[in-house]
Amino acid sequence: MKIAGALFHTIIITLLAVLQSVVFRHGLIAGVTPDFALVMLLFSSIQHGSFKAQTAGFISGLVQDVLSITPLGFHALSRTLIGFLYGIFKGKLFMDPILVPMLLATFGTFLKAVLSFLTFSAFAHEYAAVVFTRSLGVELGLNALIAPFLFAVFKLAGVFKATREER
Repeated sequence: MKIAGALFHTIIITLLAVLQSVVFRHGLIAGVTPDFALVMLLFSSIQHGSFKAQTAGFISGLVQDVLSITPLGFHALSRTLIGFLYGIFKGKLFMDPILVPMLLATFGTFLKAVLSFLTFSAFAHEYAAVVFTRSLGVELGLNALIAPFLFAVFKLAGVFKATREER
């Protein structure tokens, strides 16, 4: 694993987190923004494995925590766990260009919601009911729709291509 590759990988996902937190903070459809950083974290987790995904998830999650009103570590915890879980499947999935990215994004978004619910239940139970709303359904749909496009763009660009040592 090259440090420069891991650093570049983390920077791309973090920039997407900043983009969605700052530029699209009012939402695109029905006040909801697709989670670009999560979708790219899922893609890179499948491509590179758990270690890089955990690192990128933690750093991009901390950046999102700083840019939002959530407590420090809220997004970092869920992104780290999601990166680890998806990274386990490195090299074990056949990557269909449309269906698999949509399924990965849908399940990843739902997993993010479940982890958010569990975190709220443990630390701020009065906000736990906020997680499973109509906005989650819109976000599930948006993430499923953008996933094939983001996967294709980054796969064609070769941005997250594994180095020889990582295979």
